Amino acid sequence: MKKIISAAQTRATDSFTITKEGISSIDLMERASKRFVERFLELYPAVSSVCVFAGIGNNGGDGLAIARLLQRNGVDAQAYLLKYADSLSADCKSNFDRLDNCVVLKEGDHTGVNCELIIDAIFGSGLNRPVEGWLADLFDDINRSDVPVVSVDVPSGLFADSSGHGAVIQADDTITFQRPKRSFFVPETGRFTGNWHCVDIGLNEGFIEGQKSDFYLIEPSDVGLPKREKFSHKGNFGKVQLLAGSYGKMGAAIICAKAIMRSGAGLLTVHVPREGYTAMQVSVPEAMVTVDEGAEFISNPVVQSGASAICIGPGLGVHESTIQGLLQFLRSVEKPLVLDADALNILAQNPLLLKELPSKTVLTPHVGEFHRLFGECKDGFERLERAQQAAKKYDLVIVLKGAHTAVVDSERVVFNNTGNAGMATGGSGDVLAGIITALLGQGMAASEAALSGVYLHGLAGDYATKKVGEVSLMASDLLESLPYSIDNVRKKKII
Repeated sequence: MKKIISAAQTRATDSFTITKEGISSIDLMERASKRFVERFLELYPAVSSVCVFAGIGNNGGDGLAIARLLQRNGVDAQAYLLKYADSLSADCKSNFDRLDNCVVLKEGDHTGVNCELIIDAIFGSGLNRPVEGWLADLFDDINRSDVPVVSVDVPSGLFADSSGHGAVIQADDTITFQRPKRSFFVPETGRFTGNWHCVDIGLNEGFIEGQKSDFYLIEPSDVGLPKREKFSHKGNFGKVQLLAGSYGKMGAAIICAKAIMRSGAGLLTVHVPREGYTAMQVSVPEAMVTVDEGAEFISNPVVQSGASAICIGPGLGVHESTIQGLLQFLRSVEKPLVLDADALNILAQNPLLLKELPSKTVLTPHVGEFHRLFGECKDGFERLERAQQAAKKYDLVIVLKGAHTAVVDSERVVFNNTGNAGMATGGSGDVLAGIITALLGQGMAASEAALSGVYLHGLAGDYATKKVGEVSLMASDLLESLPYSIDNVRKKKII
């Protein structure tokens, strides 16, 4: 896992790297600018003209160096220095002096742009107050233009570690240095980054790992999968139970059941309402099916003998008989649990039951379900903080679903970076619940099952998008791509 550090910790890492390597700050800036240009030209290999807007601080110094390096690569790069204060940082001044031509702009100057692409290097991660005045007007002009924007390190105006901001550049791509910033993972702020790309500029990794932080980014090497030995049998890979489905919602139960089987569970028993029996038996013949006494809703769930993990919730419904049956079930069960969908909504109506859940129960809420469970939050930063508090208080693993699904336990918050917007579709969460349950049933610890599950789920979405695109992606496409996701992780062939 890669540790995510604050803006202040990044500056400390810069200073340590400079001292440790015996290099100057301007040399480190040159190195960062070179890495930016390399990645930029990979993203935009055919670009011929760019405008670089640079501020007077070190982010502006990066921008001026980038303009010079692009010129050396045959790109028509025009630099504009936005002089919103009298003095430039020392390294910004050095790079200003190295440029043959740089237009200096002040308040009231015309800022018309005629280029294919804008590079935004106005403010960096050290910004500590909202952008206002003529610079805010400039940001607005840039955002309204039809010209693609690539930001250096962070979109100008965006705070690295909090949600407060004034005017912000809306980037199409952000090329960030060494580590993504915490604000990239929160909906209210992450929407400004476009697609972000992290480049290694050679900061001291040992120093970074020594910094205190609860936030991490999952890497492919962190994804665990149970081994399958030659002489294994189905009993070696878990006996999973799924309680799911109600009248009109059997699809969710079927999708989850298929995801459990696709994720390697040895045995699966699905408990469904009486009228859901045929649909489940025909759709998932690999599963065993037990039938509830309720015709349209589950009302009397019973723990399966020998179950190694239990998933409750997909398509369950919130009928009164289901609520009463589930409350009784949860007060007695001691097996590893995954609670999803309507199980979370029932839990939200009975919050005292949180204290009675087995240790390391996995909850998989989307934002709305999370708010019902733990109260409304003003933004993603508060939501993460509250998730950490709840995970510690109740000894839970909370999978907070979203563009960068966060796995939160009592010790850390780990963000996922696989997946795409095509996965915002009905049934996607049922697939995720099934994957996590299967891994849990095969003996993985709850946090590791959740981490591996969200990564595999997102990767399946990325593979599926290559086939059907984001707009047309359905949950069944995730199921079809899941075997490739799992197999490529096993073979360490991630694309």
